[in-house]
Amino acid sequence: MTRAQMHDRWLTLRFELRRLLGLPGLLGALLLAAAVVISVAAPRVESGAQEGVSSTAPTRTASARPAAPEPSPAVEKVALNTLPDLFPTFSQSADDIATILAQAHDSNLTLGSAEYLVTNDSSAHFVRYQMLLPVKDQYGAIRRFLALVLNHVPNAALREIHVERPAVEGNVLDARVRFELIYRVSRP
Repeated sequence: MTRAQMHDRWLTLRFELRRLLGLPGLLGALLLAAAVVISVAAPRVESGAQEGVSSTAPTRTASARPAAPEPSPAVEKVALNTLPDLFPTFSQSADDIATILAQAHDSNLTLGSAEYLVTNDSSAHFVRYQMLLPVKDQYGAIRRFLALVLNHVPNAALREIHVERPAVEGNVLDARVRFELIYRVSRP
């Protein structure tokens, strides 16, 4: 059989199958054929993968590093006592708020009047400064603003965000964002 004859038979077969099954039926038959091929080939691939894992398992265990020793309770207590020193003191709060407002200005957000709340637990080593900031803009701009604040103020945490869309057709959102700034208590 020549190449032209094979091509002619292939076109005839394709035409007859398309006429008999239709285009969706033909595509379904091709998907079924692909599923059969995959189901036949999958056990072979899995067995090859299992052989590869079993042949490399002794090599991995031989080159594995020994497990790190568990820290002693004394080391954990020292680490816990030095944790508050990693946070800034409350005197930096004005700079952090200025940074947050600058990020909002750089993001071209419309800001409302902010609410502030300072909480200090006498037994804790930290002071929490909460800032509720109403913003108005598109979703992408608000999200970008949140990312900028969290990247530039390391002691800030996003405590809450509430988003509303005042108009169904509009793309401007009203959002209330609550940041919590964490500071260490200054020691005498």
